[in-house]
Amino acid sequence: MVATRLPSRQMAKKAKQPVIALTVFLTMSAVGFGYFLYVSSARVLGIGCAVLCVFCVWTSVLHRREKQHLQTLACAREGESICHFARSFDKRKTDTWIIRAVYQELQVFLGPFVAVPVRASDLLSGDLGLDADDVDDLIVDVALRAGRSLERTACNPYYGKVHTVSYMVLFVNAQPPV
Repeated sequence: MVATRLPSRQMAKKAKQPVIALTVFLTMSAVGFGYFLYVSSARVLGIGCAVLCVFCVWTSVLHRREKQHLQTLACAREGESICHFARSFDKRKTDTWIIRAVYQELQVFLGPFVAVPVRASDLLSGDLGLDADDVDDLIVDVALRAGRSLERTACNPYYGKVHTVSYMVLFVNAQPPV
C-alpha cells in the first residue's frame, strides 16, 4: 500500500513564535541608555538625547519608506494570489508543498507591513527588502514545513544562487526529503 501525501492546501500552518528575547534586549538597552544619560553630566545628556532623536527619526523614515514600497507593490499586483505564483513552476518537477510554504512564509514575513502578492521573479533583497539572514531563516522555516532536510546544502546546485523567490523554491526543492 502506497502512502499518499496530503495536498499542499491542507498543510499545517506554522505558528510564529513571538520574539521575546529581542524585546527584552531592546528594553534593557533602552533602560541602560536612559540610566547612563541620567547619571551623566548635562552636556552628555544633551548629546545623548540628540543621538537618540536622530536614531528614532532615521528608523521611522526607513520603516515608512519600506512600508510605502510594499504598498506600491501590493497595489500594482492587486488580484494576484498564490494561484498566480504556483503557475510559475512546473508542478511535475517542483513539490507543491514547497511552493505553498515559500509563499506563505513570505506573507508572514512581510505581514507587519502589508500583504504583498509574491511573484517568482521577485528579488529577495531588492523587491522584498530581505537580507541574507532573513533568507536563511525563511529557508529553514520552508524546509521544516515542507519536510525537507537541510543537510549538505553546499552540494545543492542552487547553493549561493538564492537571489529570487523562484530560486528559493528551487533550492529547497533540490534538498532531499526528511
